[in-house]
Amino acid sequence: MNKKTIITALLFMAAIVTTKAQFIFRISGGGLEKPSYILGSIHVLSGDLLDSIPAFLEAENQCQQLFVESDVTDQQNRRERQAAGQQIMTMPDGQTIADVLGEERMAILQERMKETCHINLVDSAAQKFLYYQPFCFTFSLNMMIQVEVYMKYPAMRNGNMMDVACMKRAKARGWKVGNLDQIKTSEELEEIKEKITSIDEQVDTLMALLNNFDERRQNILNKFEGMHNMGHYWSTGDYEGFERLVLPDNEANPAIFAERNKKWVPIIIEAVKEMPTLFVFGAGHLTGPEGVVRMLRDAGYKVEQLKL
Repeated sequence: MNKKTIITALLFMAAIVTTKAQFIFRISGGGLEKPSYILGSIHVLSGDLLDSIPAFLEAENQCQQLFVESDVTDQQNRRERQAAGQQIMTMPDGQTIADVLGEERMAILQERMKETCHINLVDSAAQKFLYYQPFCFTFSLNMMIQVEVYMKYPAMRNGNMMDVACMKRAKARGWKVGNLDQIKTSEELEEIKEKITSIDEQVDTLMALLNNFDERRQNILNKFEGMHNMGHYWSTGDYEGFERLVLPDNEANPAIFAERNKKWVPIIIEAVKEMPTLFVFGAGHLTGPEGVVRMLRDAGYKVEQLKL
């Protein structure tokens, strides 16, 4: 996921130089009377670009509902997902992060969390964080490094991100906004918890990050600066080039891509049968043999990229 965040930030830099950037696909055939559309988005891309992309406007004008990865503008949906996340993140048997780290390592974590995430773990308001598993701190610190890197670019500070802008536009039209990622049941959450590495392994990973924090920051910066061709593929609509580049990352992260795609496709098929639908999700989910494009084609639909 860390690499994915770096990639999306890179794509934003490249995409702002053109109003023709597009990974927009039309879904037709398979007995459909009217087509539906997919926008393979770049999550940090500004929603201000949407009105300058003719293929997107064509798709939007022909659709009647929207499906996204998760409707973050819906407060009830956010509360339910946060509750589900709490079940995964919390330590077993009422333990705290201080219990598993010990005094010396806990002091290192406290200092880094205060400096990087602006969270003081000794404050009463931050007590809930003490019950989070070590992987939560590793994830949060990595994310903050990435934010620090790409926020150096002024254009990325636009808060009107593309996916959110699509949700707001759909609701302004009176559309239903559906979720591709469904709220997980308690049984599914327990299965996820069982797959998470042991607490000891998580601690090792966390301490490796804390003890080499500056080196980790520099590594992310180097990757960020060295992947500019990624943005070129998106900004020129070169889907084939983009697919070749992101496929290794997709294959290395099946839980992020392939496993979710397999759950999404039945939802997509049901929605397109109901009415013309616009789907907006990360462009990486389109690609490869287990990508949404291939699976929809295998299901008998014609899926073609719109190129203007």
